[in-house]
Amino acid sequence: MMARMQVLLLGADYYGTLAAVRCLGARGVRVFVADETRDARALFSRYAAERLQHPPLAKVDELVDWLVAFGRAHPATVIYPTNDHLAWLLAAHEDRLRDVFLTVHPGEGTTLDLLDKGRLSAVCAELDIDVPLTLYADTDAELLALAERATFPLLIKPRTQIYLESGIKGSLVERLADLPSTLARYHELVRFNPALTSRHPDIARPMLQAYHPAAETSIFSVSGYADDTHLVSRSAMKVLQRPRKVGIGLCFEGREPEPAVTAQLRALFTRVGYRGAFEAEFIADGDRRLLIDINPRFYSQMAFDVARGLPLPYVIALRAAGQDAEADRVLDEAARWQPAGKHVYCHELMLDLVLGLQGLSGQMSRDEVKRWRAWLRDNRARATDAVRDPDDRKPALVDAASWVRHFAKHPRSFLRSYVLNR
Repeated sequence: MMARMQVLLLGADYYGTLAAVRCLGARGVRVFVADETRDARALFSRYAAERLQHPPLAKVDELVDWLVAFGRAHPATVIYPTNDHLAWLLAAHEDRLRDVFLTVHPGEGTTLDLLDKGRLSAVCAELDIDVPLTLYADTDAELLALAERATFPLLIKPRTQIYLESGIKGSLVERLADLPSTLARYHELVRFNPALTSRHPDIARPMLQAYHPAAETSIFSVSGYADDTHLVSRSAMKVLQRPRKVGIGLCFEGREPEPAVTAQLRALFTRVGYRGAFEAEFIADGDRRLLIDINPRFYSQMAFDVARGLPLPYVIALRAAGQDAEADRVLDEAARWQPAGKHVYCHELMLDLVLGLQGLSGQMSRDEVKRWRAWLRDNRARATDAVRDPDDRKPALVDAASWVRHFAKHPRSFLRSYVLNR
């Protein structure tokens, strides 16, 4: 009799982690769920076989030691990253972790090729994959000189989100004259964990990227699984994000796959040697598709793909456990899946909050608020929620409580994120 598969998932506060716990647990996989806190959402899923607390993510050496001890105590456990920090950590310490875990996650070079936008843009240029104009330099003076020949506005961003411990995900620079002060503010605010910068000091440098207004309303997302013989994916349009200009996806609508985009992703993954789960984001600007992000890991709206016939966490577990025939069968079945009507994804609690706050503040017109409420009502029959599940109710209660605590503790930053950003 084949042993029951078991998987360890960290980052229990991420919605993608919750989706993975539910997908795996519903298929009979034993799921260990761990986080540095005791109140993370996925810890409260009924599919969590054991709820664990690990050392803080920021204490990299302690966390790796904890993982090694867990792996030795639980042989043949699958591990897979649920966020950028863990994607890098598992890759950077693969020499220790591969001895005690089963995984299909790649090494550090491949991981950074996708998560460091400097390296990613270089690969895209080699493969003729369209990306927004992106500027990098070793010094601020050199970056300012490059910006003199660019068209504003520009976005200033960190090159990566890996172990970004404080700072900004991105901010808009309207004029060249504003750039020196914006750079000074970037250096004041942005801090990376030394575990990353001691190995890759250049990764802390900022980048400038052309701003495309289409990014506010038209982000085309392709996500799924890739290896040497498969690329099984689902497509969606991110139609609302928070904050509006540079933010996390709040509402998605399913879309038909675009063969040209799929071919580009296949070429990219072949070039860098990537195999596993992925999410790719493109600005949809007319007929152009400009690649802006690749996430080589589980991702926030993964429940949407599971609901659309692609049980990605299960495929990863099967591959890591060496059950390739079953993984191929599941992938072949997923490739044949066809949508029955329109499918959408949203975080309904957060959507209600954003509509209420932006409606009251005037950041959204009354008609726009009504349109989004009608959107949810009209699509509810085939809507996947980020956290609500009638068969697994506790995580939604924890989610609501966590946002109440966040608002109470950080009211000004909360309002800046959800009201003042358009």
